[in-house]
Amino acid sequence: MTGAVARSTAPGLHTVAHGRGRPVVILHGGGLDHRHMMDALEPVFGSTQGWRRLYVDLPGHGHSPTDDGISSQDDVLASVIAHCDALLPGKRFAVIGESRGSYLAQGIASRCPDRLLGMMLVCAGGMSPDGRHRLPEHRTLVPFETPTGDLPEALRARVARLVVQTPGIVEKIRQTKLPAAERADRAMAERIAGHFTFSFDPVSGPPFDKPALILNGRQDSIAGYAEMIDALDHYPHATFAVLDRAGHSLSWERPEAFAALTRDWLRRMEGPTAHQAA
Repeated sequence: MTGAVARSTAPGLHTVAHGRGRPVVILHGGGLDHRHMMDALEPVFGSTQGWRRLYVDLPGHGHSPTDDGISSQDDVLASVIAHCDALLPGKRFAVIGESRGSYLAQGIASRCPDRLLGMMLVCAGGMSPDGRHRLPEHRTLVPFETPTGDLPEALRARVARLVVQTPGIVEKIRQTKLPAAERADRAMAERIAGHFTFSFDPVSGPPFDKPALILNGRQDSIAGYAEMIDALDHYPHATFAVLDRAGHSLSWERPEAFAALTRDWLRRMEGPTAHQAA
């Protein structure tokens, strides 16, 4: 980790900040919190200067308050955008989202394209009901070296979904995902489940012409990759990679490729070819 570490004093969603420079807002997946994203991304940013990372807990997750008024994905998006406005008034920023967070990142790009320097989507897709039949079947390509029967049930279930099952990844799940899941507001999740997708299509309208990075796992049985292939024309300056030996924990299962492609995206936002740079 580099630079200053601070917790947001802005009203709204709990945010942990690292480093200095251009802001990048980072959004985790459903039922998790900022700790998973910090674990995946701080090793990448540790050797990259000039970015202030803002790890946000979504409403009803981590240390962010629950909100009885949130009952749809549109409501979650409005809350995140309002938080960005309060945290970064008048400033442009990049956004990184994983899984559900990637869907919200697409929503920000659709609703506020002029605010963004660029966008990175990790394990995006799997949101539309008509795309479910296009998901690859789950396959574990690197099995856990020892039987998982002695693991707690909640941990064992998550390990079973991994494409790459290593002791290191299992420990990361134990330290980040399990405690986050215990804090997640289940009542809010049930309300949102009835309005799980936006009331608008985030890949309609004018193309998003800023530097983008889209990373999907070839064996991701939760998000797949077909939806993002369909969306590529909407992101004309996107690098798109479907990584083999990777599922819905792509950043942990393929850390070297994840880091290299992330750094390339950061350089594209900083370089002379960056579109509409701040």
